[in-house]
Amino acid sequence: MRLFIIGLLSVLFIPCTAIAQEITAEPICFTIRNEADQTIFGSVVTDYVTRPDGQKIHYDGTFRLEPMGTVDPETGYGKDFSEFCSRGPFFPGRQLEITLRTLIPVFSCKTSVEAGEVTVHSKKVMRNGIETNKIWATCY
Repeated sequence: MRLFIIGLLSVLFIPCTAIAQEITAEPICFTIRNEADQTIFGSVVTDYVTRPDGQKIHYDGTFRLEPMGTVDPETGYGKDFSEFCSRGPFFPGRQLEITLRTLIPVFSCKTSVEAGEVTVHSKKVMRNGIETNKIWATCY
């Protein structure tokens, strides 16, 4: 009986490899825009994929978004947004994971790359008598 339970538990906890990960023929692009009054750092990460040699890997890209309205004086382009393009592998629903950080990660979510622009927000809040910034993104 004990071997049966151990065998059953091992089958239940083996990762399912039958779930197909979507990789598109053409990249899908989306924008992350900073609507906060501070610089935001972050990353965009795909789902894991298994290489032919068996190693699991994922792809990521990092970004730095200057405060809302910041413009590069040399080029005239806004520095408060960044465009990302990806072919996947996507999480279910063509989603990628976005993580926002200052010195440490402060917010993470999965968002659909087809749902439109992702916006980053910041709000001053009082916690235990200390003013801090709450940072989050609108994810879909």
